[in-house]
Amino acid sequence: MRCALAAVALALTVTGCTPSGAGSSPTDSTGTTSPGSSAGGSSSSAALEAVAIQVSPPLGITGFAPQDPVTVRVDGGTLTEVTVLAPDGTPVAGVLSADRTAWRAGELLGYDRTYTVSARAENPGGNPMTAAGSIGTASPVTLTYASAFPHPDLTDVGVGQPIALYFDEDVTDRAAVERRLTVTSTPPVEGAWNWLSDREVHYRPREFWPPGTHVEVDVSIYGVNVGNGIYGQEDRHLEFDVHDQLVARVDSAELALRIYRNGTLIKTMPTALGKPGYETYSGTYVVMDQHAEYTMDSSSYGVPIDDAEGYRIEVEYASRLSNTGIFVHAAPWSVPDQGVRNVSHGCLNVSTADAQWFYENFGRGDVVEVSGTGVPLASTDGFGDWNISWADWRAGSALT
Repeated sequence: MRCALAAVALALTVTGCTPSGAGSSPTDSTGTTSPGSSAGGSSSSAALEAVAIQVSPPLGITGFAPQDPVTVRVDGGTLTEVTVLAPDGTPVAGVLSADRTAWRAGELLGYDRTYTVSARAENPGGNPMTAAGSIGTASPVTLTYASAFPHPDLTDVGVGQPIALYFDEDVTDRAAVERRLTVTSTPPVEGAWNWLSDREVHYRPREFWPPGTHVEVDVSIYGVNVGNGIYGQEDRHLEFDVHDQLVARVDSAELALRIYRNGTLIKTMPTALGKPGYETYSGTYVVMDQHAEYTMDSSSYGVPIDDAEGYRIEVEYASRLSNTGIFVHAAPWSVPDQGVRNVSHGCLNVSTADAQWFYENFGRGDVVEVSGTGVPLASTDGFGDWNISWADWRAGSALT
């Protein structure tokens, strides 16, 4: 896990008293409290029978996964007192409904804690009722943190940007986690999650995001057992907006990188792709990150620098397209070949001026489509999510 999370020490206590001369009412295993019968079956006793205090999770539970807040409800009466106390006596805030029939904790319980609970209510006749007990929360083996992309500081992306979550522990109960992942878009857009591994899950729409879409992501995994006693460390919330559709297309037989904004051709760049043995992968890429200056090093993909095909060189205006090292970047040494033949080790070579234009106008989430090289881009290489059919993408969800 990324870092240890100090368990929040909390206790839930709701106190009250029973009427003079009456004993405490028993609490059943569901967290519902109802009064015991009294001699003579008086009318007041009948009124008391109609009052039931319900605590969720049920009183007496141990190993509770605190993914939802504690609630207290009363049927047939109103709550008169609800108090939540940490072990050190600090009160925990909660909200009482306007009709005083329900109370909800304002925060989730901490891990590996035992909470004392009591609640007091009255029926319409003013007769009080008390419920009391304990709630014990789960003790995780460890916690897992979900890193996310787009990260919180990246609020403007291209139409091809998937949502990616990276866990620092294995998620073996994928369905439990996926049920707690919510993507809300305005306007509504059809989309689905796809698990790349036990530590990585992506979300993409069926088609590219429409320009102008606002997207909110809620990762509500705190309190969730993700499998093997590992629990979510904290919840995450992300928001981003989608800018104009920017797509660059190139065919290996033509070697012209054509730039489209919202479907309209706005610029054409001569380019050189990967030479034989180093073919650029064909498929749909998404710009991952960008660097005004970047060191290209062949040893990063297994070719020693001192090899005949090795190199270590500084380049300008590098826009990364894949984890395997494919970039759009300035290659002034290959300008005579650009638009004529393929000479690179897989990157899209363009002139310095064109690389600068691409760097300044394209950004994360914008799309590059390569065709005609005969070698497919792997769907797991960078954000290669668009190289999977929609049917196969949906099949990668844990909930289908």
